[in-house]
Amino acid sequence: MKKLSVILAVYNEAGNIAPLVRSIRNVISSTDELIVVDDASTDTTAQEIDPALAILVRHPVNRGKGAAIRTGIGAASGELVLLMDGDGQDDPQDIPQVVNPVRAGKADFAIGSRFLNPGQNSFVTPINRLGNRCLTSLVNFFLGVRITDSQAAFKCIRMEALKDIHLESDRYEVETEMLIKAVDKKLKIVEVPVHRYSRKYGKSHLYQIPFGRFKFGLRIMRVFIKSHFQWR
Repeated sequence: MKKLSVILAVYNEAGNIAPLVRSIRNVISSTDELIVVDDASTDTTAQEIDPALAILVRHPVNRGKGAAIRTGIGAASGELVLLMDGDGQDDPQDIPQVVNPVRAGKADFAIGSRFLNPGQNSFVTPINRLGNRCLTSLVNFFLGVRITDSQAAFKCIRMEALKDIHLESDRYEVETEMLIKAVDKKLKIVEVPVHRYSRKYGKSHLYQIPFGRFKFGLRIMRVFIKSHFQWR
């Protein structure tokens, strides 16, 4: 069976990270690896990670989600890579259905969509649902695909394909970059339905930034511009 590397990019997820790590370990095989990249948290996130359950990699300064994902990829040894948010909103019980299409060779890239089953994920706030819908419509229009959740963080991809993509983004726009480059490389992409829950501790770091949604939108537009003029 192909080895799986689960990568969690986290920043200030005290209270959320420890139960998430335990839950993931209860789902994946003992031969699979779990890597937590702590992006210079200022709380007790790093101290809450049991070294018997996960490999901890720490950034000395905060570099952003995309940079943390790249660090995790560099530390991973699996043939398959699973990416999840570290805030506990993704359900570890959904890991098999996200991984299985890639493990079985039916896809190169599987996306855990929060919107394939309408009404299943009521914890996604209306404003986030609207924002995702707008961005996903933009992605579908420019790329000629039919994706329901372009900003999904819960996904599985073959390591060989992931390394060929050469991610560059440092922050949350990494999700869009990955999708654009996966389409450009003609990877076989599938979506599977997953559950989404509200976080128990803390708040989303993206939206705590002044004008966070506006800045995120600008970063997404920059990714589209780079994809047109630099990546092709």
